Amino acid sequence: MVRTSLKTQLLYFKKVLLFKGLFDEQIMELIGIMKSRVFSEGELLTREGAREDSLFILLKGEVEISKSLLMPLWDDETQPQEKSLIHLSEKDFPFFGEMALFENFPERSASIRSVKPCTVAILEKKEFINILREKPEIGSMIYKNIATVLTRRLVKANKDMLKLTTAFCLALEGE
Repeated sequence: MVRTSLKTQLLYFKKVLLFKGLFDEQIMELIGIMKSRVFSEGELLTREGAREDSLFILLKGEVEISKSLLMPLWDDETQPQEKSLIHLSEKDFPFFGEMALFENFPERSASIRSVKPCTVAILEKKEFINILREKPEIGSMIYKNIATVLTRRLVKANKDMLKLTTAFCLALEGE
């Protein structure tokens, strides 16, 4: 994978919430099956709506996650209109694209672009499925950790939706 010492890699991966509760040996096994890829500044890691089947772990650099402001039927390819949702750096120990590891999840829910040159570790679904079969304790812990992160994101999205709905209602009442 990445050209750093195994000890350095392990120390970094232990801080990634995806691997919480796993033993060092289990994390090392996962490191061994992942690939790494380098992206230039401004390069697209994945596009909203793409059909892909891998999870990314940001090892170095910074990325921006964004969503389209237009419904797919209204999307005008000549004028992409996206809303930046969040910037993440390696200091956040982030992972993204996790929904691709679940059965029947057809498309990416957001676009991810490198803001600075970045390096990511890639866990492909087929490799993860093999881990689930051979080492179910690792797979179940990763699924638990993904569920924890998705739950946090859902709670935040619900709060944001309530704020947006409230602001919209107040704006309508003021007219």
